[in-house]
Amino acid sequence: MSQQLLVNIREAFFNAPGFWQGSLSPKSGNWCKFVESIDKTRTDGYSIDGPFVSQIDELAQQRSGIYLHCEKKGRKRKASERLYTLFELEAHGEVRVINELKTASKDWAVLLWPEIEAYFARQSDSVEVRRQQLLAQIQSLEFELNQRRAELAALDFDLEWGDRQRS
Repeated sequence: MSQQLLVNIREAFFNAPGFWQGSLSPKSGNWCKFVESIDKTRTDGYSIDGPFVSQIDELAQQRSGIYLHCEKKGRKRKASERLYTLFELEAHGEVRVINELKTASKDWAVLLWPEIEAYFARQSDSVEVRRQQLLAQIQSLEFELNQRRAELAALDFDLEWGDRQRS
């Protein structure tokens, strides 16, 4: 699935199309990890599983795949915002930024789950299967919602009818 390549991730990031806030700075407190899976029993950063990558600003062997970089923003340690950059290192050594999220929230990782799941779905042969599952879930939820709306309308009608009877 992922392929090894010799690349400077930070340099490749600067060549990525778009105007990104991140710099993939290697300064103390910042980190980068190769994303392997999601642990949905957690809602914090530990829900995004994978090994940390230390050599992002030098030429090194890296795996193609999806990465997450965290960059501290602001001066105060406890109240500082962080910039989370989710990006793909493609097999030919180019970077494609998927999302940047600037927040101080503890449950920031949950906001990145859909994009990570979509990435993994694209990598497998089950994209169409997952698409069909999602469409079926949406149809079921829409049916359920329509049922609840009909029930609510019936209750509203009963209330109006009762008010008319009392008048």
